[in-house]
Amino acid sequence: MRSFLKITGIVVLFAFMAIACDNHPSLQKYYVDSKENNEFISIDIPTSILQLKDTEVSNEINEILETIEKVNFLALQVNETNRDLYASEKEKVKEILKNPKYKQLVRMNIGKGNVSVNYLGEDEAIDEVIIFGADNEQGFAVIRVTGKNMNPADIMKLAQEIKLDSTSGQLKQLSGLLKGLK
Repeated sequence: MRSFLKITGIVVLFAFMAIACDNHPSLQKYYVDSKENNEFISIDIPTSILQLKDTEVSNEINEILETIEKVNFLALQVNETNRDLYASEKEKVKEILKNPKYKQLVRMNIGKGNVSVNYLGEDEAIDEVIIFGADNEQGFAVIRVTGKNMNPADIMKLAQEIKLDSTSGQLKQLSGLLKGLK
């Protein structure tokens, strides 16, 4: 009986170790590592920056907004001195997004660049949306939207209610910051 318990314990221990030792790099780790590199632009955007067009919106829209916890923005602008870095970092992100845990929603080619939208979680309960856009002349950006049980259809409803014009003070500040970094 004791040897059965020992063997069972050892098997359980190895199972936990195998699960814990995921060899796939994570986007979270990539963000943390890249923030330390001065070549990258990194901004954590609070959900308060997402101003709605109308101050009086339905409870449904407010509930959808509450499912979003934070938005992370990471970009690498390409220039003459960092083309090799750009190419290698772009490949790292592509490799991370090839992990089967990231499910692709949309992939588009836009002019000289391309954009992909991926997510983590279940179809009706998304925990993270990842937008990756790259252009060999401009650079690339990765935007992570994290939350709890986000629904793609609900996120689209919310996107229609968000004020993305020049009257949004916080958006003006963010836009000015990004323009100043070029």
